[in-house]
Amino acid sequence: MIENDQQLEATYQALGCLYRALASLRRHILPLNARQYALFAEGPAEEIRKLESEINSYLGIGSTATGEALPNMRETPPLYGKPED
Repeated sequence: MIENDQQLEATYQALGCLYRALASLRRHILPLNARQYALFAEGPAEEIRKLESEINSYLGIGSTATGEALPNMRETPPLYGKPED
């Protein structure tokens, strides 16, 4: 769990590494064997989702593990339709 801005920065760095690893797998493995790529990409993709969730929690955006909107992100949606005079 991210508790300060230094940990947030480290998490951003880790995400960059994971995205680069995933891109490398896509470039080198996918053209040869799509099933193997899917298997190899599963771990980094799951870790990316986990880290993004931790970032969102720290920043107070996104949703919880149950899919509910975080309390500080709930808003009353704007009214649509014909504006009142």
